[in-house]
Amino acid sequence: MLPLEKIMGIFAALMSFVSLFGNLSVAGNDKSVEVVVDSVRLEQVKKDSRETVHEEMVEMLEGYIESHHEKKVNRAKLLKYVKWVEQYTKESDVDSLWILAMMWQESRMLEKSVSSHGAIGLLQILPSTAQSFGVSENALYEAKTNIKTSIIYMNYLMDKYEGNLRTATIAYNQGEGNVAKGKARSWYYNQVKEHYNKMLKMLK
Repeated sequence: MLPLEKIMGIFAALMSFVSLFGNLSVAGNDKSVEVVVDSVRLEQVKKDSRETVHEEMVEMLEGYIESHHEKKVNRAKLLKYVKWVEQYTKESDVDSLWILAMMWQESRMLEKSVSSHGAIGLLQILPSTAQSFGVSENALYEAKTNIKTSIIYMNYLMDKYEGNLRTATIAYNQGEGNVAKGKARSWYYNQVKEHYNKMLKMLK
C-alpha cells in the first residue's frame, strides 16, 4: 500500500494535469472561434465589395443611357442585369463589361426587344440558337434566362474560335455560317468595343 503522502502527491499532480489540459482545450477552442469569426468577416467584406462594384456598374450604366438620350431603364432592373452577367461570366473567358457592352448594342437594355429577324430580349438571341442549348423561345423573354443563354453561347463561340474575342463577337451577331464563308463584317465588333471602352473609362 502506498503511503498517504505519495497518494496525495499523485492526486495533486493529476489535478494539475487535468487543469492544464482543460486550459489548452479552451485556448484551442478560442482559436477555432477566432478563425470562424475571421472567416465570416472576410465573407462580409467580399460581399460588401461586390455590392459596391455592382452599384458602381449601375451608376455607370445610368449615366451611359442618359448620355445617349435613350429610354431610361429601372435601376432595380439594371442591378439584376449586372448581377446576372457577373454570375454567369464568373467561369468564363468573357469580361462581364464586354457582355454589358453587347447588351447595349443589341437592345439598349430593353428586355422586351425583338428584332426584325426574330432575335429576342436583352442580348437578341435567336430562338433557333437558344433551342440548341435546350432553351425555348418563350423563355428568352425572361431577362435572366436570356442573359444566361447568351453567355453560354458566347462561351461556346470562344471555344470554337480558340479564344478569339473578335471572331466570337462577330459570329454572335452575324452567324457562324457567315464567318465560315468570309461574309461577316467587323462593324458590330467595332461598335461593341467602342461602347466597352467608353464604359470602362466611366468606371475609372
